[in-house]
Amino acid sequence: MTTHAHGPVTIEEIADRLIPADARISPNGRHVAFTVATTGRKTKRYDRAIWLSTDGEPARRFTGGTDDNHDPRWSPNSGVLAFLAQRETDDDHRIYVIPTTGGEAQQLGSLSGKLSRLSWSPDGTHIAVLRTDPKEKDDAPEGEKNDATVYEEDDKVDRLWLVDASTGDARCLTYGKYHVWDYGWSPDEAHLVIVTSDLPVANDIFRSSAMHAIPVSGGLSRHLADFRNLPSDPVVRTVDGEQVIAFVGNDHRADPSPAVWMIPLAGGQKRKLIENHQSASVGIVADPATDDGLIVNQAEGTHVRQYRFSCDTGELTALPASGLDGGSVTGAPSMAAETGDRTVIWSTIDQPEEVYRITPDGDVTRLTSFGKSFAGRLAGGDIVRWESSDGVEVEGILFQPLGYEEGKRYPLFVQVHGGPASHWRDRVNMTWHDWAQMMAANGFAVLLPNPRGSIAYGTPFEQLLQDDVGGGESRDLVSGAQAMVERGIADPNRLTIGGWSWGGYLTAWTITQTDIFRAAVMGAGVANNVSDHGAGDIADYNTLIYPDHPYVEEAWEYYARISPVRYARNVTTPTLIVHGESDARVHISQGQEYYRALKTCGAPVQFVRYPREGHGFQEYRHQIDLMERIKTWLIEHVS
Repeated sequence: MTTHAHGPVTIEEIADRLIPADARISPNGRHVAFTVATTGRKTKRYDRAIWLSTDGEPARRFTGGTDDNHDPRWSPNSGVLAFLAQRETDDDHRIYVIPTTGGEAQQLGSLSGKLSRLSWSPDGTHIAVLRTDPKEKDDAPEGEKNDATVYEEDDKVDRLWLVDASTGDARCLTYGKYHVWDYGWSPDEAHLVIVTSDLPVANDIFRSSAMHAIPVSGGLSRHLADFRNLPSDPVVRTVDGEQVIAFVGNDHRADPSPAVWMIPLAGGQKRKLIENHQSASVGIVADPATDDGLIVNQAEGTHVRQYRFSCDTGELTALPASGLDGGSVTGAPSMAAETGDRTVIWSTIDQPEEVYRITPDGDVTRLTSFGKSFAGRLAGGDIVRWESSDGVEVEGILFQPLGYEEGKRYPLFVQVHGGPASHWRDRVNMTWHDWAQMMAANGFAVLLPNPRGSIAYGTPFEQLLQDDVGGGESRDLVSGAQAMVERGIADPNRLTIGGWSWGGYLTAWTITQTDIFRAAVMGAGVANNVSDHGAGDIADYNTLIYPDHPYVEEAWEYYARISPVRYARNVTTPTLIVHGESDARVHISQGQEYYRALKTCGAPVQFVRYPREGHGFQEYRHQIDLMERIKTWLIEHVS
């Protein structure tokens, strides 16, 4: 691992830094397990380890080797940690169990393949897991294989399996064609609630899904409700003696912001529980202290905070955490059933992610020190607000350049988030994908705006994007850059812009509408909204924000009108286009189209393609190369 005890953070340090995730506290409150890995992999699979802290002591590595270990989950009696790992082959996962006291992990049973979402039954007798149906192997030599596939129809589905925690015997609970995305146990273990769609493809998340209750003993599932957008995190609670299912969901265009919803386990109408339009739920789990309660992560502007929530009264109570002011919680909530202690992963603008243990009174103990080598070397910043061109108030995060001197103007980089239903958070923002600390270390002020359409500001703010794609949100970005000029930190002659995915689209669009930016980075972005609808893997997401699909004549014109490639002749901004060649979300042809258009129209442009990479880059060397190119491109064009 490359380390530097002083000076600005380097690209190698960003790629090499260890990041904790998926922190889980044992029911007795003594142990905290979590995974640790870098964002990139140097071989075919990730080197991801499970770490452990006991009784508040500093965490240590718990699993050895260079395997991919993940999904650590405690048995209800806190005596055993189960997890998934790839150990014997590069492709197959298996279930492993290891006593809390340590020793060698033992494989549980023979179930193997692509496994995910492991969880224990409430009584600890079984472990549930999702398993993707295996593909048939064709060992014929090259040129003799018969491996044609029917697009979307031949993809293998995920099924829900139960594994006996004593014997390892496994049985499948779901059959038929439908795909299981998520599930949750009922406390009495009589049922599992499953979230399904007809096809195992990303597009079904935004097209048609359903919720069913399936008997743990086996048998036919019972249909509960249909959804336009896929719900998640189903949790069974009891309200007034009736079992209900709480889950994170929304109501498509009518109410797109994620929130906690509820439906009776016996069947009935679903309804929204949290009506606060200034917040959005990003994850829930059962509150072990009550039959009707939840522990809820709420996204609120640039922060994510944790609350206790009653499904009965609707009361939302902030959970205390002394000293963890501002910042954001990441990952799912986790609370100990016996003690009420919880664990969180928390970060701020200038503090990398660390794992913390918190008592019911809010006393905090830090369990890790992964950010120690960055102490005093990261850029600070503030939450900022400005008024857009039409009077809409927009919020964002301003990172000050390292060594910032008040009264001095600096080059400004505006990084646009993806989604568009996402938001920048008060956190360190230092990965191959999040460039704020990287550019601040190289003398840039960095603005992370949350334009209209972002979550965490309520349904009305998110709905401002509907049928106004590329319009108001682009003006929010431009007005944000201009506001930083007016406040004296940004040099008006050295403004730059860039982003990934939807951020790449907005970058490509914005530079067709203005020439104030001296350089741009279009990462995995859309150039042609019409062709992207057909080539991408989530076409039905567009129905959330566009008036219709593009195969209606009026809508076709709308898609074409907001396509950056249509106005390429207006672009004078030097543009770096970066794209993975195996990107299913935004096909690489989108980068190709924009490159060809800018090249033909005479704008300075460079197009870099990354073999094997999808929408998110995984290979370590590619991540370093990407960051180096972005940094160099922006610096060269403002120097």
